[in-house]
Formats: sequence, C-alpha cells, structure tokens
Amino acid sequence: MPNNNQNKGKQQNNIPNNQEDILNAQTASILLNPQKDADGKLLFEIAEKVGKRIKDDGVTVSQIRKIYSEVRKLEYDEKREYQYNLRLIKAQIGYTAGRFSKLKNFKNVFDILIQETLKGDKTELKRFKDFFEAVIAYHKAYGGN
Repeated sequence: MPNNNQNKGKQQNNIPNNQEDILNAQTASILLNPQKDADGKLLFEIAEKVGKRIKDDGVTVSQIRKIYSEVRKLEYDEKREYQYNLRLIKAQIGYTAGRFSKLKNFKNVFDILIQETLKGDKTELKRFKDFFEAVIAYHKAYGGN
C-alpha cells in the first residue's frame, strides 16, 4: 500500500499547501527562474499566498517598510557586491521578526528566497524584487495596512 503521507501538504504543481510550508527551496528555485516559470504564474501564485498569510498574521506595512525600501535599492553588479546587501536584508528581516513574532512566516519565506537568489544572477535578483513587491501588493489587496 502506498504511503499517502509522502505528498501530504503539497499540491501537484509544486506549490506548498500546508500552513507551515508556504515556500520551500525547490519551489523558490523554480519561481526565480524565468525559464522554468516564464509567465510568472508560480511567482505570483506564491506571492499572493504569502501576501494573504502575512495579512492574516497581522503584519503591517510599517513593520516591513524599511526592508522593502532596502530591497528596492538592490542593483545587480558584475562583482556581485549586491550579495552583501542581500545578506544584510536577511539579517534585518531576522531582527524585525525577533521584535515582532507575527513576522515568523514572512521571515521563513524570505530566508529561503534570499538563499536561492544568492545562487543566481541578475535575472534571479530581478524576480526576487518583483516577488517582494507582489507580496506587498497582495498584502494590501487583502486588506493589510
């Protein structure tokens, strides 16, 4: 008899489905790769889930405004110095999540995304920035403030 727990919490299209697993490294790698997610469908589906989740968690835009501002400033450079700033943003997210426990899901998602973005180049960085912006937009669309 097959083990039905193997796919528990996962949908067929690689989108994590359970409450604790909004995003995993494999899904992050796919959504950051325009050859695997050319139309951005996965990127925006996950961004919508994250935006709704952080709104439901009670996260406010003011709690993540500084981080969003730093993400918008990120620029790719051939020497890959942008990676330092991306790691700094990861630390800022950790600090903010330490101050506001409702940012736990936000932190978990962006820790994974930052790790996967660091493995890529300017294409992955652009999609990371697009994802962050989409999360903020969906958060607001679902009534976040």
